[in-house]
Formats: sequence, structure tokens, C-alpha cells
Amino acid sequence: MNIQYDKVKFFRRRQFLLGPEYADFDGWNKIKIDNTHLITAHPDLNLSYLESGPNKAVLLGYFIDPFNPNSSDIDILSRFLDEPAYIDNIIFKLNNLGGRFVLIISKNDNLWLFHDACALRQVHYFVDKSGHVWCASQPNLLAEIFKFDYDEEIMSFRNMPLFAKGKDEFWFPCDLTPYKEIKYLLPNHYLDLNNGNVFRFWPRKDSFTKISLDECIERVSDLLKYSIKSAVSRFNLKMGISAGCDSRKSLAASKEVKDKIIFFTHTPIKGNEADIEVPSKLLPKLGLKHYVVELQPMDNEFKKYFDTNNTWPRERHGHIAYSFMRYFGTDCVVLNSNISEYAGVWYWLPKSRINAVSLAMLRSLNNKKIINELGKWLSEAKPSCEAAGMNILVLFDLELRSRWVSQALAEYDIAFETFNPYNNRYLFQLELSVDEKIREGRNLRMPKRLIKKMWPEVLSEPINPEKGLIKNVKKLIQGRRFLFPIIRNLRYFKQTISFMKKNS
Repeated sequence: MNIQYDKVKFFRRRQFLLGPEYADFDGWNKIKIDNTHLITAHPDLNLSYLESGPNKAVLLGYFIDPFNPNSSDIDILSRFLDEPAYIDNIIFKLNNLGGRFVLIISKNDNLWLFHDACALRQVHYFVDKSGHVWCASQPNLLAEIFKFDYDEEIMSFRNMPLFAKGKDEFWFPCDLTPYKEIKYLLPNHYLDLNNGNVFRFWPRKDSFTKISLDECIERVSDLLKYSIKSAVSRFNLKMGISAGCDSRKSLAASKEVKDKIIFFTHTPIKGNEADIEVPSKLLPKLGLKHYVVELQPMDNEFKKYFDTNNTWPRERHGHIAYSFMRYFGTDCVVLNSNISEYAGVWYWLPKSRINAVSLAMLRSLNNKKIINELGKWLSEAKPSCEAAGMNILVLFDLELRSRWVSQALAEYDIAFETFNPYNNRYLFQLELSVDEKIREGRNLRMPKRLIKKMWPEVLSEPINPEKGLIKNVKKLIQGRRFLFPIIRNLRYFKQTISFMKKNS
């Protein structure tokens, strides 16, 4: 497909700016909340606005309500203006909502900004010398306005061998950006737009109630099915399918609307051939057509916009966005499943050794700046986790590692909008209310039960099939669960020794 690069469409596509001045961008929409809070939004970013007397509500992006699939964005937005201006009222109403959004509520003298459960619609913020709060989708937009330079400590972090040698894709931990002055609004926090202060609102003391696996499966299956139904009723949906567990759950949840979705796989990187081999066998068995998107390098014009639109963009994501756009056109919504496993217990540390250094060790982030920031996050998050009875290592994964996903979706915004059915705080609460032993590591007990409940035939092909020695070793270990504590302790000591050597 030949692409015509319209400047208005591709320049900072699906982004926004909020501050005491409008951005002078051609074709962008504008809304005034008050004299010092003006919103400028790209025409392809859905912008909804509602007034009720002196109260106002603004939505950037879209809502998905699995319990009321036919509700429009305006229907849902009106709920936030129906009751008194209490934070708890807003938090309660947000709890069941999916989607990818920024929500701004103006009531009485209060002006608050919230976003979706995993912050997949990013918000970066800065308080200027006059005390005015500025927000934007990308930190480089704010940096251009205020002429900020890169933070040298973050530059050092970006250039670590871990990222330079391709052992991990670069991501920003905590609330960091490339600029000292600009911060990132983490999931489970809201921003007071009157003063720039940030407050945590989740997890809470009443967030979790122990439930059985059967009850969890029953509720989560309905939540996923109705979320996807709601998205299909609104969007021309494309769903990515690989050999993994994440996309298999999404496929199973789509059973009732499967004929309204296009299922695709992009050509895999070397070593991940199963990601295309498994769907090519599975989808025809289910009576579904399998589309294959051949990845190809960006052309020069697309790359120019891609580099402008993102802060430290990752080239591989540019190739994916470009290839999808050439295959599906410039206006579609892609179902992404990347956060489906964040309720799992992927990390382990001895409880007495959970500190900033050990958190950095979990991701090989041997950088003084990052260790310091992880210490700040830990001290702020720990009281909430203790009150809620939540494993802080699960919150570490859910809240900090989710930035890897939100960065990717922001990079894809130039080509397509994204929907993720797992981006729902109530879903996480349900799954996190199940015994941790069921959710440990790569235990597929819960996801397989969920898939069987929704569409058992989806398991007719293996999940992430492995061959030879690796397969036999894992099978041996899984059959002897008493080995798990021994293995995780050995892994912990190995990580500790390796990390200390790098820091010596």
C-alpha cells in the first residue's frame, strides 16, 4: 500500500499538550478548562468534553466498560459528574474501566488528572517557574518548548551495555524521563493539576479479598469476553497472535465475535519461529484466516515522523508500525496482549533482602541513579502494599515494567491505535486475590483454566512449544515442585554475585 504522508496526520499523531497556552499545531483540536489549563490534541486522538453546571470532565482517548459494553465515552464520562467531588468516588468508578485514556475532572476548586490502569496512555508533566502545570504525551514536546537538555545521568543509564548490546530493550524505570525537569505519571497515581503534586491511590486496604481459582476464572472470563465485545462494536479490530500465552487468552476470549476480527502475525525475529508456526496451524483449525505481516524497514519519510514523534524511539518498533500501516492502512485498532501476565509472580527475593539494590538486580540495572530512584519508589509503595497485603515484587512488575509496554504503544501511535483487554484494575484485583502459589513463575495452571473456560479448542496447539533438552528439564522440574525453592534461591545467589561483580 502506498502511503501519502499528510503532515497534519503524521506529526505527533495521537498526542496532546496541556498547559496555560495552546500549541500552535495545524489541525489540532482545542479545549479550555480554565484560563491556565488549555488542551491541544491531535485530530486522531479522541477528545470528549462534558459540562454539568460548573463541573467539567475531559477524556483523551477512549473508555471500555466490560459491564456495560454499549456505553459510549460520553455516557461513561457523565458518571464522573453525577456525584460529589470526592477522590474515592472517582477511584471507585475508574476501577472497572478498561481502555486507553487520560481523564481530567474539574469539580469545585479541584482539578485532577487520572489515566488508565497501566498508564498505556502516557502522561509526562512539568511545573514551570510560575507554578503552572504542563502535561504532554511525550517529554520531548515539553523539552522543545522549554529548551531542556538531556540529563547526563540518564544518558549514562541509556548507554549501559545491557541496552547497547541488545540484551534488553531500553525502558525508563520509575518516573524518569531524559530530562531532570520532566516526570512521568506512574500507574495508580493521580496528578493535581493545580499544583503538580502526585498521589498514589492503589493498592488500597480493601483491594483484595481471597477467592478461589474457580471464582476468579468465572469472573475474569466474563470481563475479558465483554471487553473484547465492546471493542469490536466500536473498532475495526486486528488481533496479533503468536505462540505465547498472552495472545492465546485473547483469542479464546474473542470466540463470540471472532468473525469480526482479523487475526495476524508479523514475521518473527530469528529464534522465535514458533510465533508464526503455531498460529499458522491453529487458526485454520478454528476456521479462521491467518494473515502474515512481513516486517520491512521504514522508508525515510516515515522515519522522519517516527523520530520526531517519540523520545528516544526504538527502531524495531518503528519497523513494526511502518509494516502494519502498509498492510492494514492508516486507520485501524490493534489488540495488544502484552500486560496479560502482570498478575503473575515473576520475581522472587528473600523478604529481608527487598531493597533498592536487589530490585535493580532483578533487571540488571547496575546504575547508581536508577538504584536511588528505585529506593524512592520502594519507600513510597511499601506502605500501600503492606496495607493491601500485596506482594511488592508484583507491583514492581505491574507498575514499573509496564512502562516498557506504554512506550511501545506510544511508538505505535503513529500507525494505529491500540486496545488491550487486560488493562483493567478490577481484572488485576481478581487475579491477585488468588493464592500466589497458583500464580508463581511460568505456571500455566491459571491461564490454561481460563482458556478452557472460554474456548478449549484454542489449546489444540501447544503454548510456546520447546524441544529437546530444555523441554525435558522443564518437565522434570514442573513435576517436582519441591525443587522450586532450591532453584529460586540458587538463581538469587547467582544474580547477587553477578550484580556485585559489575558494581565492584
